[in-house]
Amino acid sequence: MISTRHPVIAFDLDGTLLRGTTTSLVLAQAMGHLPAVEELERLYSAYEIDNFEFASREAALFTGATPGQIRDHLRGAPWITGVKETLTALSEAGCTLLLATLAWRFAAEELEYRPWFAAVSGAGMDVEDGALSGRVAQHIDEDGKLAFVEEWCRSHDVGLHEIAVVGDSRSDVPLFRAAGTSIALNATEDARAVADHVIDTEDLRDVLPLLG
Repeated sequence: MISTRHPVIAFDLDGTLLRGTTTSLVLAQAMGHLPAVEELERLYSAYEIDNFEFASREAALFTGATPGQIRDHLRGAPWITGVKETLTALSEAGCTLLLATLAWRFAAEELEYRPWFAAVSGAGMDVEDGALSGRVAQHIDEDGKLAFVEEWCRSHDVGLHEIAVVGDSRSDVPLFRAAGTSIALNATEDARAVADHVIDTEDLRDVLPLLG
């Protein structure tokens, strides 16, 4: 069993646990909207649109999907190697795991590794008659990801200086700056610039020594 000084560890999802894609792209490909979402991803990466506009424009594309369909679409998503082993090792070491993501919460709730996480963040979408309405119910941005972790820690009497964060992009920067330990995993330059540790690997188990 590993040992770690961090009672709480927050993981990003898209680009960190999912490799080479995002939950939005996986769903878009399955639902026939891949070119539209690829363009939204490009605009967001180029800082030409913000999270609010991204979610507002993407929400309409997923109108009518049910939770069961979302679960089926996400089955077989490309996870980084060693996810189960890493999450299991940390859980057995007594860590609480959080999924701090800007992805759609309806998608995060249907992921196969959801049971390992005590709580998940994400943008919200209204559901009507058991299906997605296409209307955003809750927007979330970089500061919202930090607020999600802050609120969880506050309600469980954990200081932000006690937690560790694993992420890969600009949306993780505010959380990196607030956390006790931050790990930039296969990350963009802006995330690398503020992280305590930088690692490039295709096996999530390689972060475990950095969490000791």
